[in-house]
Amino acid sequence: MGRADVITILGIGLLAGFLIGSVGIGGVIIVPALTYLMDIDIQLAIAAALMGFILTGIVGTIQYERQGSIQWSSAWVLVAAAIPAALVGSLIVQMVSPLLLKCLIGGLAAVSGLQAIFAGELIEGAPASALSSGRLASAAAFTSFFSTASGTGGPLLLVPILMWLQQPLLGAIGLSQVIQLPISIVATLSNLAMGTVNLYLGGLLAIALSVGCWFGASVAHKLPAKVLKISVSCLLIWIGAAIFLDVAGKIYSSSNARPEGPVSLISSDAAYRV
Repeated sequence: MGRADVITILGIGLLAGFLIGSVGIGGVIIVPALTYLMDIDIQLAIAAALMGFILTGIVGTIQYERQGSIQWSSAWVLVAAAIPAALVGSLIVQMVSPLLLKCLIGGLAAVSGLQAIFAGELIEGAPASALSSGRLASAAAFTSFFSTASGTGGPLLLVPILMWLQQPLLGAIGLSQVIQLPISIVATLSNLAMGTVNLYLGGLLAIALSVGCWFGASVAHKLPAKVLKISVSCLLIWIGAAIFLDVAGKIYSSSNARPEGPVSLISSDAAYRV
């Protein structure tokens, strides 16, 4: 790996980390960037990204806690539900087509972004509507399972879910920082056991992600709530559209390469994961 490669990886990590810290969503760009720009094997890219999210989870949690944006009674429920879901996700992900997972994630991202734009305005500084432990646990389990499967770390799914549930945006982003920890730790331990972690690549990403996350979290608390909300919504819509275009391209390519039938939704080939 040459100097130019290292600089590119650090740049990807800094950008993704800044987005994670500022709007809670950004980890989704890492795997495509590493595979398309760096020609890095998809499994190594996913494993390295998840390893890097351990540090962003720590840094983001510290920054949002310092600003009083984390409701710890909710955070502990999320963590408790996320751990077993991440274990299950890491064990059975090989049996499910990543194209199906990506469609679900893309749909959630795009619909959530549109919902946030056209829904009624949230009042800045208004208290969060109370959520039961059951709803929080369900959100955490869903987020953890699909984030482990897709290598997105957690915020991509949890932020729009909490926005749907009418939670203050900074509080939603703060909780999304916390949930990265159980998801990324469980996934990284699983990947280490399978020998799919490149420690050098993961270490470079972790450093860049944590630095970017630190600055992004600082910026988030200085922006007006409306600006932050629109930024998150537009990013969600863009991500959803990009995911669907990518899935459509893969289905089209697979259909041309496999004239005998459609793409299967059940697969044990992890190399399809993006």
